[in-house]
Amino acid sequence: MLCKETFLDRNMQWSRQAVLSLYRQLMRQSSSLQYTDQEFYRRYIRNEFKKNMMLRSEEEKLQQLQKGRHYLKKAHGVLV
Repeated sequence: MLCKETFLDRNMQWSRQAVLSLYRQLMRQSSSLQYTDQEFYRRYIRNEFKKNMMLRSEEEKLQQLQKGRHYLKKAHGVLV
């Protein structure tokens, strides 16, 4: 089983594996939401990942991973 921290490697660099791991973890989290509609949350996550698929800058990619990490750690079931 993967720890929540595994989606960013030790150097805090973007990688395909990091993105896929974060996506899976966010989708799994949707089943435990209390205050947000689960289907709305899943659509939001899917759309965010699709929107950011074409990012080229390593800095932008890292920012988006950190944003996803924030949602994952928050775990209150509320989107910001």
